[in-house]
Amino acid sequence: MTAGAWVLALDGGGTATAAALADRRGEVTILPEAAGCNPQDSPGWDAALREAIGAARHADGDLAAAVLGLPGHGEVPAHDAAASALMRELLAIPFETMNDVALAHLGAFGGGPGVLVLSGTGSMALARGPRGTVRAGGWGDILGDEGSAAWIGREALALAARALDGRAPEALAFARALCARVGPEAAGDFAPLAWIMTQPGSPRAAVAGVARHVDALASDGSGPARRLLWRAAGELARAARVAAARAGLPGPLPWVASGGVFASAHLRDGVALDLGRGPDPPRLSALGGGLLHAAELAGWSPDPRWTARVEASLRAWV
Repeated sequence: MTAGAWVLALDGGGTATAAALADRRGEVTILPEAAGCNPQDSPGWDAALREAIGAARHADGDLAAAVLGLPGHGEVPAHDAAASALMRELLAIPFETMNDVALAHLGAFGGGPGVLVLSGTGSMALARGPRGTVRAGGWGDILGDEGSAAWIGREALALAARALDGRAPEALAFARALCARVGPEAAGDFAPLAWIMTQPGSPRAAVAGVARHVDALASDGSGPARRLLWRAAGELARAARVAAARAGLPGPLPWVASGGVFASAHLRDGVALDLGRGPDPPRLSALGGGLLHAAELAGWSPDPRWTARVEASLRAWV
């Protein structure tokens, strides 16, 4: 058994990094949120991880083990090597790193079969079945991430641009409404471009934020906004079916929704309709699954009561 008072779970993302500690009694401490830690598009990814792990190391007691879900993990060897070196520098304890979507799947299905459909800043489907673990999507905003917030925002701004220069006159009302919602910088004949050029930080994060305005316009009855969200739902459902088939899972799929874009009823209902069933509730949150696995790495032999107490504490913080 590893000595130490706490175990750590970290759930990294493109725009934010969440982390939590749990002790042997199942008491949970939520750590301050750090910036995004995706090395593919966040120049300060290492500083964000140093901040999150540093906060854990300053807790009252030593760390026993850690599980870290890192965005982009397993995709670019140079990034994985840099992240692994940083983890070895910061953590002199047993730890395991995995893709942040794999961490979410671990919590959602408790290590069992199923399809996790993620739509946050980026998107992908991750399936675990008799043929192993398979992912579809997750190629980033330049090559893919269809159905994600970044994709919805990009498609919405592109449609607005076409409408404003006369190539999509049927969407002119949508374009004007969207530009009015995103901010005063979206003004003039080139409003979408003017808005993008004034956004601080990562353009991807700013464009992803447009998705919530698209959802609001859809709720107000905008046809172009609704059609865009239905397209997003179709892309996510397609990724889920492909990943499930390759993993050997039959349909209708057992699936769990993950990511902030699923707060949109238009998108969530669209995916459910396409897949033939609604999403199952996750067994545990991503951090809950991470803390459980970290406790196992520490040799604590956590029982169901410990797990339930940890998850209840995490959900109370949401």
